[in-house]
Amino acid sequence: MSEDLAGLWPLFALRVRTPRLELAIADTSDLLSLACVSGDIQSAGEPRYQKAYLYEPSPERERHLLQRHWRALANWRPESWDLHLAIRVGGIAIGVQNMWASDFGTVRGVETGSWITRSHQRQGYGTEARAAVLEFAFTHLDALEAHTSYMDGNIASETVSRKLGYVDNGRRTYNRDGGRVIEHCMVLEAASWGPHRAPGVSVEGITPACLELFGAA
Repeated sequence: MSEDLAGLWPLFALRVRTPRLELAIADTSDLLSLACVSGDIQSAGEPRYQKAYLYEPSPERERHLLQRHWRALANWRPESWDLHLAIRVGGIAIGVQNMWASDFGTVRGVETGSWITRSHQRQGYGTEARAAVLEFAFTHLDALEAHTSYMDGNIASETVSRKLGYVDNGRRTYNRDGGRVIEHCMVLEAASWGPHRAPGVSVEGITPACLELFGAA
């Protein structure tokens, strides 16, 4: 059945692998695992992720996780797409790495975001997953730049970005829950990616039909 679906929707055949991880469109088992762990991503007092749904009470949080996954697939167009990849360790989903773009065929720019359950943090999985999608973007989609951001005080996210070669690219300030928050923006250009490439990244399922879905044919 999955092979039949991949024939109609090539994204289901996409696999990005590293020495320890597999990134793929989430299946039912992945979604159940992610729903179970989505409420345990941070200790009290840590800077919040940008994804507000992760802080909602159960079962709204789990339902919104499912809706985000289904909405990304349902609204996918080459001109506007949002790739949600389950991060698997030993076949079990421990988080989500996503990458999105608008008018990619012309702009050739992507943006990334991710989260990993707390029990699997501080083991390098976040850096490895980001490096994997950057390799996919720069080498297979011919992206020219990648953007990311982190909330003020989120040292872990900032450290991962700088390790992979991102540089500062301004900031945004806005209201969240009645308080002022600062979001720092960063950018990584394709020309700067080479020295930071991670070894052992492989990509499967990049067919002409798949590239068309990304606007990268």
